Parts: sequence; structure tokens; C-alpha cells
Amino acid sequence: MLLLAVVLGTAGCGSGAAAGGTPGPEASHQEHATADPAAVSGATAVECGQPFRPPAGGWLTLTGRFPATVPAGSRAVTGTVEVTSRKAVRGVVAPGADVFLVRDGRVASVPVAQDAMGVRWDLAPGRTERLPGEATLMSCDPGGGSVRPGTYELYARVVFTPDDGAGVESFGGPWPLESR
Repeated sequence: MLLLAVVLGTAGCGSGAAAGGTPGPEASHQEHATADPAAVSGATAVECGQPFRPPAGGWLTLTGRFPATVPAGSRAVTGTVEVTSRKAVRGVVAPGADVFLVRDGRVASVPVAQDAMGVRWDLAPGRTERLPGEATLMSCDPGGGSVRPGTYELYARVVFTPDDGAGVESFGGPWPLESR
């Protein structure tokens, strides 16, 4: 029996009710991927107000499908993260991608906490799996409230734990998001 403990929650903003819905015609379909095939001994920090740059390299590609605009005051934006492997891997992943906002190079909202069992994947080279992704549009600053209107970068993180090794953290983005 495979025992897997994945830290899925991140302290910070609470989750709000989803307000994004299905990505429409203005959805962002850009591809950007990073993954460091080294084990996740210390996950990349995604902390409120701190500078953020995703790590480089790797064998997982994350493609985000999110709306490009949201009405100011929305509580969340939802979409899909497509994960494609460049090599054959088997293992477990969280049931949803960690999605968060960056503005002016600093984390503006942290990933929504997840409390669920992992999902088993068997990825062949070039095969794509899809995960839901939700980013809170509530500021992680101490004052809270909705994020200010303006332009943000949306990022997604997926931690994949192969059967034969430690977890591999992958990032996708940036995908533009305009709150207006």
C-alpha cells in the first residue's frame, strides 16, 4: 500500500465561492511550464507579498485554461490546468492544481487550501491529464477584501509524487488576468 502525505494547504486567504465559471472565448491558452525533477524537499514558497519566480527546467508541462478577465469584486476565478509529461511516469497528484495571483512580481493571493485524497495517474510521454484550478480573488494582505482592479499574472502549481520517488513540483504560467 502506498502511503502518501501531500501538504496541500497553504496558510493565507480563505477560499470564497467560485465566481469564475467555465472559461469563455477570452480564456488564456498560453503554455508555460517548469519542473525540477529533483525531489521536493522544500516546496517553493508561495507567501503573501513575497517575490515570486517559478523554478526552471523539468519534464512536466502545465497549460492553463482560465478567463482573461473577471469582474472587479469577484471572489474566485476557475479554470483547468492541463498537465503533460515528457516521459512515462506513474504516481499520485492532488485532485486540483494550486492556483494563485502575482502582481508586480509579488504574490497577491495564495492557493486555496485543499483537503482531499490524491488521484492516481499513469502518464505516457505526451499524454495529457486535466485538473481543475481555482484562484481566490481575495487579497492575502492583512486587510483582506477583494484584490484591487488591474492586471495580474495567474500561476498554477502541481505536485506529482511518482511511485518510485519523492514529489516533483511543477509550475505553469504566467497567464494574464485582468480584474475590471
